[in-house]
Amino acid sequence: MYFNSYIFIFLFVPLVLAGYFFFNHKKKYRLAQAFVAGMSLWFYSYADVSLFFLIMTSLCGNYICSFLMDKTGKRKLFGVIGVMFNLTLLFYFKYYDFFISNMNELFRQSWALKHIVLPMGISFYTFQQISFIVDRQWGKAPHYSILDYVTFVTYFPQLVAGPIVRHDELVPQFQDVEKKKFDWQWFSRGITLFILGLSKKMLIADILSLAADYGFANIESLDTAGALAADLAYTLQMFFDFSGYSDMAVGLAWMMNIDLPMNFDTPYKSRSIAEYWRRWHITLSHFFTAYVYIPMGGSRKGEARTLFNNFFIFFLSGLWHGANWTFVIWGMCHGVAVVIDRLVKTHWKGKAPGPLHRKLQTVRAFLVVMLLFVIFRSESMSDALRFYKKIFSFNWTGAIYQVVMSMDNAILYIPLTLIKRINAGWFESVYLVYYLIMVLLALVLCSGKGAYRIAKEGTLGKKRAWGIALLFCACVISLSKVVVFLYSNF
Repeated sequence: MYFNSYIFIFLFVPLVLAGYFFFNHKKKYRLAQAFVAGMSLWFYSYADVSLFFLIMTSLCGNYICSFLMDKTGKRKLFGVIGVMFNLTLLFYFKYYDFFISNMNELFRQSWALKHIVLPMGISFYTFQQISFIVDRQWGKAPHYSILDYVTFVTYFPQLVAGPIVRHDELVPQFQDVEKKKFDWQWFSRGITLFILGLSKKMLIADILSLAADYGFANIESLDTAGALAADLAYTLQMFFDFSGYSDMAVGLAWMMNIDLPMNFDTPYKSRSIAEYWRRWHITLSHFFTAYVYIPMGGSRKGEARTLFNNFFIFFLSGLWHGANWTFVIWGMCHGVAVVIDRLVKTHWKGKAPGPLHRKLQTVRAFLVVMLLFVIFRSESMSDALRFYKKIFSFNWTGAIYQVVMSMDNAILYIPLTLIKRINAGWFESVYLVYYLIMVLLALVLCSGKGAYRIAKEGTLGKKRAWGIALLFCACVISLSKVVVFLYSNF
């Protein structure tokens, strides 16, 4: 089930909210929590019942390891077993075919591939459980009741694509009786953030995705302008799609008085790649910092080791994103960029940049992110190199018009009809103007406060309520075609 679907918005959400607050009103707190856990499992396994058995296997394996830590007193042993159990599941479903295909290539064998379909959200709930198991091993987490643990892992807003939540950020909130009462302020902020996130996905990301998909599917037909237009469209699509999901997840939790961590903090305003990663997919960065970077020594073992640790984290981050060398190389490129940032920062320490320099730093960081997204989006490194060739060919064939014309939709019907009657030669220009308007709107929004802060700091007055209602209506009209969130595939 997806957030941007009729069944979720008009059936699932009303049911889960009504049931949760009804049972809490009757002081049936554990029943309310069990109801949410049950609805979350329905949400996850709605399209494929086999997903239910997979997540239950994952839950049971981790819960048994946690139980045995206390039962036997062998925390380290069962901590290692628990982490290996999680990594084995993740390897089998996400990396098995990738590993076998590389072994076939390396040793010239023909071992059979299993063609396993990647289970939705497995990377997210696996990392979430790894964090719990490691905290249990370190003595930083209690052995929760089975209901608390199931709710922690399966809580539907963050189950499929994050934010990646730690046990101490979520379980205490479900145990807090004060959070069981309906709160209009939390609810109104939640609705606001949910609709803002839905709008980012439906009204911006899904439209820009048409130009990006066309460009990356027709690399040979591109020129410099067309390649840049497709790459820019994908860069903006990625942000509005993923941050839109995170906003919707946090908004849904707010409606239930549950506060999930912010996952994006206007990352395209960053002045360096290091800052970009402090603002982009924040909870993943926190995971790698707490459970990999610091245990490896962090920045405590000299400059050379610190630089290696930074690079290794980004290698893992790239691998986490998918079973393809494009993701690994993309992560490594970001690792190199972060290392360079650190070296430059050390060299220029104490020299504060001026206003113009700061803006140029932001533009430079954005361009680096945008160019590296070519690798992330490409099916293979050969495709990425072909795409880069088009960007740096510096030729013009008018291919940009084919890229922008792929964004055809009902919004353009009236202006296109008028243009045809006035001057048919202006037909292509309408699409180009539309593309430029969408990009400009997206860039303006990227440079603003951000949906999370707008919803959390503001109040739902009449003007805002009308604006949110209009956005919701526009989104509902666009719901006839459900476009999957990008990060649900990771």
